[in-house]
Amino acid sequence: MEQYTIAIDASVDIREGYLDEHGVVLIPMEYMLDGREYLMEKRHTPEEAGAFYAAMRRGAPVSTSQITPFFYEEVFRREAEAGRSVLYLSLSSGLSNTFNSARTAVEQVREDYPSFEAEVVDTLAATGGMGLMLMKAVEGRDAGLSLADNAAALREAAMTICHWFFVDDLSYLHRGGRISAATAVAGAMLNIKPVLRIDEKGKLVSFAKQRGIPRVMRFLVEEYMASRRPELGRDVIIVHADCEERAGELRDRLLSADPGAEVQICAISPIIGAHVGPGMMAVIHFGQRDHMLK
Repeated sequence: MEQYTIAIDASVDIREGYLDEHGVVLIPMEYMLDGREYLMEKRHTPEEAGAFYAAMRRGAPVSTSQITPFFYEEVFRREAEAGRSVLYLSLSSGLSNTFNSARTAVEQVREDYPSFEAEVVDTLAATGGMGLMLMKAVEGRDAGLSLADNAAALREAAMTICHWFFVDDLSYLHRGGRISAATAVAGAMLNIKPVLRIDEKGKLVSFAKQRGIPRVMRFLVEEYMASRRPELGRDVIIVHADCEERAGELRDRLLSADPGAEVQICAISPIIGAHVGPGMMAVIHFGQRDHMLK
């Protein structure tokens, strides 16, 4: 059976311990919080995540930066030296330049190791969507799929990952240039919660608005039920930005509607959390990704 290393970047969200259990290599990512630079080389503990979001609530400035080809090259070169191939799953190319940076690093490593084999897969996903893709990758590897066949299956699976989410504080979308200042102020005054998704090109788009938390949570479950395709997989990842109790309520609502779902709850990493702010929640699953366009 062909052996290869699976790697993914630090914007992935998946249950605690999964990466170590399956030998997944995490490509580190950087973020800035209150003027200090942090290198995220592992999943944050609940305490670390809580401190990050507490700082955001206090108004501490936060930002992220692209992974440079150097980080990839360091990991890929280590694997090449050991004679191992790599299957790398990137954050959506519609949200970041990590996909291109990884491909550049592969070419750099091949200059010294011409036989180095690597597949760079654009997940067209983020956070828990990358988690679902990672689970597929591990299942494929453990079932004996070759590097090339696993990558091909993952590229097909990428089109079946659905992300439905809302943000609690519109100011973070405004800072990221997603909405205008007037929209952010009006939304806050009217308790409007924009519902967003990641589209078929891997880009973030807004497609609905709901007033208040109870309505938006009900809407997320309705979108899940309308777009789910159980034959593709029953795994569901609910991610949250420092609102675990609310995420538990969302899980209970979802399981009431679909008792067969396999639901895990994950805290969202600072890499994505920096752009959506505390209180954000998402339902991520396999299904008909473009059902809103039908």
